[in-house]
Amino acid sequence: MPTRFWLLAALALVVGALIPIQAATNAAMSKALGGISYASLVLFGISLVVVSAWILVSQATPPSAAAFREAPLYGWLGGFIVASYVLSITFLAPRLGVGNAICFIVTGQIFAAVLIDHFGLFGASVQPLSWPRVAGIALMIVGLFLAKRS
Repeated sequence: MPTRFWLLAALALVVGALIPIQAATNAAMSKALGGISYASLVLFGISLVVVSAWILVSQATPPSAAAFREAPLYGWLGGFIVASYVLSITFLAPRLGVGNAICFIVTGQIFAAVLIDHFGLFGASVQPLSWPRVAGIALMIVGLFLAKRS
């Protein structure tokens, strides 16, 4: 495999490792602020600052107003989804435990990803459902129950 693939894979692993850290730190912020609402608002405020800094540093050219109008309607769901995730993980992590919450979330992600690939939803390239992929989902579900029982 090319070096670029492995660099991108390593980046994905690092970012993936940040997700349970985010769950734990979100829960701590929620506890400190007395609930998930303001904790999530603070997190999105920090996100706004970080993304704004990235735009400045990378000197990204702003898209035209037409580009916003022509964006697919489902593209706008991302903001709703990320807000739902942050609110949910901030609520779930202290109640289920970080490990259990992440196991359930990752299982849901794998299941949804396989469906998106199979049907080519949201412009994704089609990757038909195969027995190895079905076995992978089944193993994720078994792993979910094993992790929960521990």
